[in-house]
Amino acid sequence: MKTNQRIRRVFDPQQKITAVLSIWSERRTSAQVCQELSISPTLLGQWQNLAIEGMLKALDPNKKDPLPPINQRLSRLIEKKLSEPGKLEKRLQSIQKAAAAG
Repeated sequence: MKTNQRIRRVFDPQQKITAVLSIWSERRTSAQVCQELSISPTLLGQWQNLAIEGMLKALDPNKKDPLPPINQRLSRLIEKKLSEPGKLEKRLQSIQKAAAAG
């Protein structure tokens, strides 16, 4: 029984970086990289666009990504920990009280 399904290959980030940088440094042409990796020019173009976006994002000091939302349970736990003094704070308070009393 024959199937016409293509096996989807997964390329790791290092392979993608190497492919993109080899084009940008003019060591190889896009056609050479596509042929070597058996990928389409469209996929290679996507990798290049992602690389450019990543560099812009990494090198723009004014643009900060918003922090991901914290779930309610974690948020309550953080608030609880911040509102109650820890062991070190309790120890410091007892020392300060002893020094003031003595």
